[in-house]
Amino acid sequence: MPRHALRKRLPGGRLARTVLGVLLVVTLGLSVFAAVRASLIDLDPSVSSEDLAGQVAADLSSRADDPTPGAVLPAQTLVKAPPTKAEIRARQEALAEKRAKAKDRALAREAGRLSRSEEAAQPFSLRIGSFNVLGSQHTAPGGDRRRYPPASVRSPKAAALIGKHGVDIVGTQELQTDQLAALQSRTGLAAYPGTAWGSAETDNSILYDDSRFQFVSGSKFTITFMGRARPQPILQLRDIATGREFYVVNTHPSAGGGRYATERRSGQQTLVGIVNQLKATGLPVLVTGDMNDRELFYCNVVPAAGMTAPNGGSYASGCVPPPSPIPVDWVVGAGQIAWSSYWRDTSPITSKVSDHFFISATAQIS
Repeated sequence: MPRHALRKRLPGGRLARTVLGVLLVVTLGLSVFAAVRASLIDLDPSVSSEDLAGQVAADLSSRADDPTPGAVLPAQTLVKAPPTKAEIRARQEALAEKRAKAKDRALAREAGRLSRSEEAAQPFSLRIGSFNVLGSQHTAPGGDRRRYPPASVRSPKAAALIGKHGVDIVGTQELQTDQLAALQSRTGLAAYPGTAWGSAETDNSILYDDSRFQFVSGSKFTITFMGRARPQPILQLRDIATGREFYVVNTHPSAGGGRYATERRSGQQTLVGIVNQLKATGLPVLVTGDMNDRELFYCNVVPAAGMTAPNGGSYASGCVPPPSPIPVDWVVGAGQIAWSSYWRDTSPITSKVSDHFFISATAQIS
C-alpha cells in the first residue's frame, strides 16, 4: 500500500487519544496506590484480616463508581495484598509490648519518688559550731588587739579547736583570707562563700565537711554591719547518707550602742524574715553567729522565727532566755531538731586564740 494511503488511514487524532488513555491509566493507578497506602498506615491492630480485606474492597468499589475517565480500568490489578493474620498479630504484640514498657517506666518513676520520700523521712545528726576567730587585722601592727598573738600563731590553734569540738559545720566570723587558708589547709573543710565573693568578704564563711555533705546551693542576704552593707551567707547542703537537705545561715550584726544598736535590731529582723522564708520550703534551718546580744537576741529572734536553742530557753508563756551565763555567740535552729551536748568553750579566750568563746552542739534532725 502506498505510504500516502497509510497516512490517510491513521489520522493524527488516534495517536493523541492513545497518549491520553495511557495518562489516565497512570493517574488512576497512583490514586489507588495512595488510598491503599493510607489504609495500611492507619491500620488498627484490633481489626482482623477479613475485616481489613473488606474495607479495601469497599474502598476500591467506591472508586470504581467514580465518574472519572480512569474508572473504566480494573482497580483490583493495582491493590497490594492485605496484611495477613500473622502480620496483624505481630503488630498487636508490638503495641502491647510498647504499652508494657511505658507502664514499667511509670512504675519506676513512682518507685523513685517513694524512695526519695522515704529518704526525706530518715533522721540524721550533725555537730555544728560558731566561732568568731578574731580577724587577723585586729592583731596586726596597729590593730586594736595587740595583746593577742598574730593570726599566724592563732590559726593553727583555731584549727585544733575545730577538731576538738568535732564539728561537721562551723559558722565563722571575722575570718580573713589568711585565716581561711590556714583553717582549710589544716582541717580539710570546704568553705562557703570562701573567696567566691572576693577577698574582702570571707569574714562570715561557713566551713563544712564535704565528705558528709554535698553542696546544693549558696545565696546571701544583706545587713548593715558597723555602717557598711555586708553580705551574709545562706548555704543549702545535702546529707549524703540520707539525702536529707537543710540550710545553714551565718550572720554577724553590729556591736555597740547608739546607731550600731539600731543596725543590730534591723539585722535581727532581717534574720527573722530570712529564717521564716527558708522554713517555708519545709527544710530544717540552722543558724550560727556572733549576734552581739544575749537575752535580747533570744527574745527578739528565736520566738519570732520559731527556733530553738541548745542552751535552753522557752517562749510558750512569755520569753524565758536560757540560763546564765549566756554568750553573744549562738547556735539555734528551726525544724524538728533535738539538741544535745551543748558546749560553751571558754578556752579560746584564756589561751588568747580569740576574744570569743567556741560554741558547739549536736543537732538530731527528724
